[in-house]
Amino acid sequence: MTCRSAPATRTRLAACLAAAGLLLASAAAAQTRLPPPTQPVTADARQDRIEELERQLREQTAETERLQFELNQAQRELTRLRGMVGELAGVNQQLITAPPADADAPSGGNPAPATLNDAQRAATGALGSLPADAAPAPAAPRDPAAEYARARQLLVNGQYAEAEAAFSSYLEAHPQAENVADARFWFAFTLAARNNHADAAANFVQYLQAYPNAPRAAEAQVRLGMALVAMGNTRQGCGAFSNLARRYPNAPRNVRDLAAREARAANCPA
Repeated sequence: MTCRSAPATRTRLAACLAAAGLLLASAAAAQTRLPPPTQPVTADARQDRIEELERQLREQTAETERLQFELNQAQRELTRLRGMVGELAGVNQQLITAPPADADAPSGGNPAPATLNDAQRAATGALGSLPADAAPAPAAPRDPAAEYARARQLLVNGQYAEAEAAFSSYLEAHPQAENVADARFWFAFTLAARNNHADAAANFVQYLQAYPNAPRAAEAQVRLGMALVAMGNTRQGCGAFSNLARRYPNAPRNVRDLAAREARAANCPA
């Protein structure tokens, strides 16, 4: 039904206006419908969020502590390496200025060639049924003094790998030589200088067991502790440092200073 076709009566006009008003009101209501209200945050949700933040804080704290520990370890290792560099410089100076025990040996350390006796000269040219030039030449005798001097010179030059091999060969070939005690100490020293701390500790122990009163025994005690700390056995290393005064009350000042410095770097108890 439309209002235009209806008779122009007041009643019909009022009805049309009322109908039109209702339609407009319905359209306006449809266009201005509001969204539902937001759900309020509950106490449980707030507690969950607090617990999540606390967990994140704990994890961050643990990570910070781990990084701080690694930094402290790196600083201790740097201090140890700096100390070792200084000690190596001092050792090199000692080796340069201290003459070896074989200072009176002939230059070069090689023995003079042996001369043939009459019987040997008579037999020259035959060895059984073989000609003399077919026989292998006899190995030249090894000179312990020359080998030890060579190993020491390699150590002075900072050629630690070569010095390690030279001292090892010397100890194997000349177990009863005059300088075997010092050779054992320097062999262990070169192992430590090349970060082979397990073998260094074993050789320092062997040195201390075999030569407990040798001139370098006190230093061997300290360097044993250094090798143990470097291996991660801090408690045993600290024990080696603390036992220095008891075992070697007359240890040289530089050895006592070395022990004190390494004990501080390892955070040993006072």
